[in-house]
Amino acid sequence: MRNKIPVTIVTGFLGAGKTTLVNHLIEQIGAAGIGIIVNEFGDVGVDGDLIVAEEEAVVEISNGCICCTVRSDLIAGAKTLLERTKSAPLSHLIVETSGLADPAPVLQSFLVDAELKELLDVEAVITVADGAHISDQLTDELTREQITFADLIVLNKTDLIGPENVARVVEQIKGINPTATIIPAERSRAPVNELIGVRRFSLPSLLEIEPSLLTDDHDHEHDQSISSFSIIEDRPLDGAKLDRWLNQLVIQNGNDLLRMKGILHLEGEGRQFYFHSVHMILEGYPGKRWEKDQTRQSRIVFIGMNLDHQQIASEFANCIYQEEQASVASH
Repeated sequence: MRNKIPVTIVTGFLGAGKTTLVNHLIEQIGAAGIGIIVNEFGDVGVDGDLIVAEEEAVVEISNGCICCTVRSDLIAGAKTLLERTKSAPLSHLIVETSGLADPAPVLQSFLVDAELKELLDVEAVITVADGAHISDQLTDELTREQITFADLIVLNKTDLIGPENVARVVEQIKGINPTATIIPAERSRAPVNELIGVRRFSLPSLLEIEPSLLTDDHDHEHDQSISSFSIIEDRPLDGAKLDRWLNQLVIQNGNDLLRMKGILHLEGEGRQFYFHSVHMILEGYPGKRWEKDQTRQSRIVFIGMNLDHQQIASEFANCIYQEEQASVASH
């Protein structure tokens, strides 16, 4: 066991703050020796570019969840990462699941595959919970599974709900998983010595909850009402138009638009621009500079229910920068 590479599995529903947690870890302990597998439900990867680790230390798996449709890619990705980092061996592997992933099949992949069992050892399952929305989400079976399988729960966004509500939410979570450690946090900034280096995972305890974990097929069936679609655009965007449209989109579709995130190429901006939304909350901030030889393009992923893909794509097209209009406006 001492020679095995510890694995931390990070789960949590859409927009809870998983990527922010992974970046917090890397910023605090450094990227050296850290390998990351990041899974996106959509067909266009965004989170992989937002991870602050070295490019060769990141494997991105898109177009499905590693608990079902691209489950074999998880095993292949772990083996690829182990092979890729032979010259600079891994000291820790972090797996960030899709927000729609069931933890059971993900865990099963590491516990059953013969090669991975020899090389990797699950240290902990960390679930990031959105403090502002978790009470409503706990009625969903998937969210309850993510809470149930957690060894450590980072109760994120506590600044949005206040101390009394934090205590109430903690009690709700304990009602589902009384043994997990719960750490309240803002922007996923939990103490690093609680997140890494502490062996919390216990297979015997987990088998009491899920006796068939090692034997039955645990492929996960997703809620068919939830869909994902993406937009890729090479032309620069008009920042002012885009800002107005995104805010309008969130207001009109807040209940059905579960998650939206993207990397944006704005006209006149030398940096990438990152944005994301969870329900009615929309945030954006400038990122790293575009490299000289880098293709500048916008990539946006939408995840939700009852979304009119064609209408959203059409409205987005109106946000593409029009040089002619800008020229007229300047006169």
